[in-house]
Amino acid sequence: MEYFLQQKLIEDKKFKKYLDENSNYIKYLNRNPDAYKEFMREMKEYYKERTTDKLSDAINTIDIISSILDTLN
Repeated sequence: MEYFLQQKLIEDKKFKKYLDENSNYIKYLNRNPDAYKEFMREMKEYYKERTTDKLSDAINTIDIISSILDTLN
């Protein structure tokens, strides 16, 4: 695996935790460093860090606040 890729993966706690849970990516990243984009995509999907997940969470929070305010009135 390329050195800069190892450093990126080790420095970030989420990357390291995801690699520990899905160790098959170590093999893929060793063979093909370009698989990093796929790794990032799946890691963001697993931890719900995609833009769509963030928007969905924000909408749910607004709905909850709205329903609480409606019950208080």
